[in-house]
Amino acid sequence: MSNMATNLTDFMQELEATKPGSFSPGAYYYGHEEDSLTLYLRNEESYSHRLNNLVTVFLSLENQELVGCQVKGLRRKLLSDGSFCIAIHQGGKLQLGLFFHLLAFEVQEAEPRNRLIELGQKTKGIQVNTEELAFSC
Repeated sequence: MSNMATNLTDFMQELEATKPGSFSPGAYYYGHEEDSLTLYLRNEESYSHRLNNLVTVFLSLENQELVGCQVKGLRRKLLSDGSFCIAIHQGGKLQLGLFFHLLAFEVQEAEPRNRLIELGQKTKGIQVNTEELAFSC
């Protein structure tokens, strides 16, 4: 048992000594298995707030401002709704700003619609390579 505790202690000490990588605003992660895109715009402590079955926003603990988002079922949404192909740029890039603005027009309630519009404004110019999604229109 002590050998395991020593290894765990060593592991924890290594973890504490390891510095995190640098933060890159606008960098995203797309997970193929979960069909989920995660994006952080600011390096700030946040909590999650689910807008709808597709989008969860990350809001600042300090002032509830937008910090990032997660889109679950991104590829599935793009494939199921032909109107979203408009959000694909000729070069095979998904324009995130346009994508969120299009989503906003599908929502009736003011709060999620306003957050989606805000997401659209804050992600303007961020492009997702559609080859990562194994998708094309």
